[in-house]
This record gives sequence, C-alpha cells and structure tokens, in this order.
Amino acid sequence: MFRVIILNILIIVGIILAIIVLVAVVAYLIGFYGSYGSETIKPDGKITGKALIVYDPGLTGGTKTAALYMAEDLKSKDYEVKVAGVRSSDAANVSGYDILIVGSPTYGANPTGPIKSYLNGLKLPEDITIGVYSLAGSNTQDSNLVMAQILKDKSIQVKISMKFGNSAFGASGDKNQYSNFVSQILA
Repeated sequence: MFRVIILNILIIVGIILAIIVLVAVVAYLIGFYGSYGSETIKPDGKITGKALIVYDPGLTGGTKTAALYMAEDLKSKDYEVKVAGVRSSDAANVSGYDILIVGSPTYGANPTGPIKSYLNGLKLPEDITIGVYSLAGSNTQDSNLVMAQILKDKSIQVKISMKFGNSAFGASGDKNQYSNFVSQILA
C-alpha cells in the first residue's frame, strides 16, 4: 500500500515537471521566433527623423510592447520608426538612422545573450543618438546599466539608460514613462 502511494506521488510529480518543462519550451520558442520580426511605423505627415528600436522579446514580450509604445510616441513627433527583433536582418543595419534604442528583459541581472552579442558587434555611424532600456525583475537588477557599460567600453556614448518596472511579466501600461524616455533621447 505504501509503495503504491509513493508511486502515485512520483507519477504526479513527474507529470507536473513535464508540464513545467513544456511550458518553458513553448515560451522560449515564442520569444525566439518573436525576435526575428520587424515593422516600420511611419508618421502621417512630414518625416523629421528616423529611429531604429531593437528589442529581445524575452519570454513575456514586454520589451516589444515597450518598443511599440516608444515607436508610437516617436511617430507622434514625426519620426519614421523601424521596430526590429534583435535577430532580424533589419536590426543589423543601423545606417541612415538618427536614433538607436535597444531594449532587453532582465535575466539574472543581465540583458539577454542575443542583446549582449548585438551590442558587442555593433558598428555605429558617429552621428547617431543611443538609448538603452530594460524591464527588470527586481530593484537591484539593472540590465540597462550592463548594456550601457558594454557600449561605453566600446567608446560609444549612451544618451539615456533606463529601467522600466520591477516585474518580469511585461511592460507597464503607463505609456507616460516610455514617452519620458523618448523625450529625454530627443532632448
């Protein structure tokens, strides 16, 4: 009787672990494939500048949501904006842009590996303004500072580095904080 109970408990634990692994794999694949997409957002009137926002969607897609909020704000200021996943071909071409914004979720107090690789391999024109942002998991996890340091080590000046929120579960719906980021990068 005791062995049957233990066996049933082990089966239940095994099923729960299998479900957790399956959910993690699906979330990873969604984030992985989401980092290949890109879209262009154009203003209704005259174009005053061009911006490229590169993001790694992570597991929740929060950094993409933040990128889209920033893109809409830039559009309202007459910028043409390319929003590109870090693995997309559009992310690699930074020529012709006035502004580059790079965003990453925070995992273990660091930006994602693809974002680190992107920043380390980045070759920039001299007249581009740069900003970095992160979505953080806690008050002490500032992966935006890690991104800024990677660029500083390459003698690239970052105009603004900002962390949004303390939740790994996506971007805040408060669009004012993203608008503030955009205002600071344009100042």
